[in-house]
Amino acid sequence: MAKISEPGRVSPPVRRVAGRRIDIVILLILLAALLARVHLARTEPYIYDEDNTAIPISQTISFAPGHLHLPMRGENHPVLPAYFVKASSTMFGTTRLGYRSVHILASLCTIVLIVLLTSRWYGPIAARWAAALLAFNEYYLAVSARATAHAPHLLLLATSIYAFSLFLAAQRVVYLYAAGVAVGLAFYCKEHSAILLPVFLLTLLHARYRHWLRSPHVYLACATFFLVIAPDLVWNLTNTHDIEYVNRNLRQATYASHLQRIGGLGFSPYPLMFYGRTAVMSLNRVLTGKELNDDTPEYRSINPALGVLFLGAVLVTTFGGPRRDDDVRRFLLVLFWFVFVFFTLIRPGDPQGRLAPVSWIWVDITMFPAVILTGARLADASGKWRIPVWAFAGGALLYAGTLLIR
Repeated sequence: MAKISEPGRVSPPVRRVAGRRIDIVILLILLAALLARVHLARTEPYIYDEDNTAIPISQTISFAPGHLHLPMRGENHPVLPAYFVKASSTMFGTTRLGYRSVHILASLCTIVLIVLLTSRWYGPIAARWAAALLAFNEYYLAVSARATAHAPHLLLLATSIYAFSLFLAAQRVVYLYAAGVAVGLAFYCKEHSAILLPVFLLTLLHARYRHWLRSPHVYLACATFFLVIAPDLVWNLTNTHDIEYVNRNLRQATYASHLQRIGGLGFSPYPLMFYGRTAVMSLNRVLTGKELNDDTPEYRSINPALGVLFLGAVLVTTFGGPRRDDDVRRFLLVLFWFVFVFFTLIRPGDPQGRLAPVSWIWVDITMFPAVILTGARLADASGKWRIPVWAFAGGALLYAGTLLIR
């Protein structure tokens, strides 16, 4: 019998999921992901965001009676990531691995969430591919072995995506509220997390879910997001916007400072750099004769081969993929294209302070729909296409894995 989700409304049948079994391949991928990240965390030197933001702010955090100090913001962003660093150094010590250990664990949890989502909708083969593509692409492999904002930020974004996918499957409001809370917490890592709210609303415009826009729950879930970030809203209205750490007095960025990064409508090649920085920079040099400025050279982008694989899978799914009635497929495409196009159409502004006017890292959330849809397309490959397509994907992953020996 179909489940009644709202008076007068019948939710679509929920897909039946095969009995839970331990997938040895997934376990091996997770083990390899853990070992790779531990190696990088022990051997890679600190980068700017660790040395000058996350670690020094974490060292100022104090829960001691009489010496309570719980900072809310750093120079440019809220400091929830610094609390991850504080927890990590408290449990594992103040070595490189100690500061970074909780971030490694957060990245493994993120991979598990993507596996659960992919397996539910596209099966175990797709889940294995998605796990490997997420775990071992250069960008995520590197950032999840460092004490920066990226690992906690992406964990919370993955949590919100997973919660919303459960809402699409079961149409239970608890998942809608969970998604709102997770986006609110992600905001305390990076403010542009709020871009997920219009993605959720656009997804609900589909005929199957449109009736939810006439209920209070969608708007209350949005209100939950604003309730979570209320302390930061108050801070922006009342704070003097100065902070002192690493022996410097710094002017803190506000929402207005971040909005100055938007210089109006235009064309930005930076989102493409996420999927192959060197190739896009070289192509831009040939076409325009100008160099693209990269303010984050210490971060690694996805290599061009994997980038072509990811973008190709998204394009095939958008224009030529199977047209089965797949609610999560629709949601993932809205997520990818809304974020990617949004940042492509933004002309860099002129922000005050030390905020970068533009960054290719802003579209890292598109990595989630890309790896899920790529996993689904690889699982669907059959006949004469399976061997060459799987060989290309495996080769691109092996090349990405050489990060460990570069």
